[in-house]
Amino acid sequence: MRKVFSIALVVGLLTFLAANLAGSPDKTADLKKADQDWNQAAQSKNADQFASFLGDDAYACGLDGKWVHGKAAIEDEWKKMLADPSFKLSWTAESVEVSKDGNLGYTRGTFEGSQGNGSFSGSYATVWKKGKDGKWKVAVDIASAAPPQK
Repeated sequence: MRKVFSIALVVGLLTFLAANLAGSPDKTADLKKADQDWNQAAQSKNADQFASFLGDDAYACGLDGKWVHGKAAIEDEWKKMLADPSFKLSWTAESVEVSKDGNLGYTRGTFEGSQGNGSFSGSYATVWKKGKDGKWKVAVDIASAAPPQK
């Protein structure tokens, strides 16, 4: 039930964002760059740089469907993955939107990666908040696995 509520909450948030966004090119470009820079930190396996994009109160939901809350907890999970020499991950934003006031936005796209002898791919949605320092920080990050290919 909690998972259904969490999914409904995120869908509602994304719907609210979509209904209230008027992303100017400059605002959108800044958020797209943050998403790309975060992707680069993951590809370079720089755990500290990767964690620098997380908001203190962030939520993340991985391919296992489990939610992790808080920057420290998310960072711990990612440090383990990024330390694995066989782990690879990259993503591409397909849409980027920013609220009228420029303080909230989202990126949505696809990802692919591998770990050990297996590969994975899917879609993601990330909700971003602009921090007091003017930098974009991840508020909610959700990954959804692609269906297995037959």
